[in-house]
Amino acid sequence: MLNERRVSVTTVLGTACGLASWAICAKGMGLEMPWHQGILIVLTNALMGFTIGISSLRYHWMTHGALIGLLFGLVLSLFTYSQGLGFWWILILGPVYGFIIELCATVFFRANIDAW
Repeated sequence: MLNERRVSVTTVLGTACGLASWAICAKGMGLEMPWHQGILIVLTNALMGFTIGISSLRYHWMTHGALIGLLFGLVLSLFTYSQGLGFWWILILGPVYGFIIELCATVFFRANIDAW
C-alpha cells in the first residue's frame, strides 16, 4: 500500500533540495548556468524525493535515504561534470539530501514506509 502523504512530502522536500542545489551552484559558487541546467538539477532532485517516497526497500531509514541519494547524486554529478559545473559537491550533496529528505519524512512528518 502506497502512503500518499509520504510521497507528497518527499517530493516537495526533494524539490526544495533541488532549489537549494541550484542556488548553491548559481549564487554560492558564482557559476554561469543556463536556466535549463538549473531546471534539470531541480527535477532530478524532485525525482529523487519521489523515488524515496515510493521505495519500499527494507533498510533502516538513514541508510535508505542516503543510498537512494547516492544513486541520484552519482547520476547528477556525471551530468554536472560534463557541463563544467563541478563533480564532487553534488556527489556529496546527493546522500546528504537523501538523508535529510528521509529524516524529515520519517521522523518529523511521521510518514513511515508501509513495508516496515
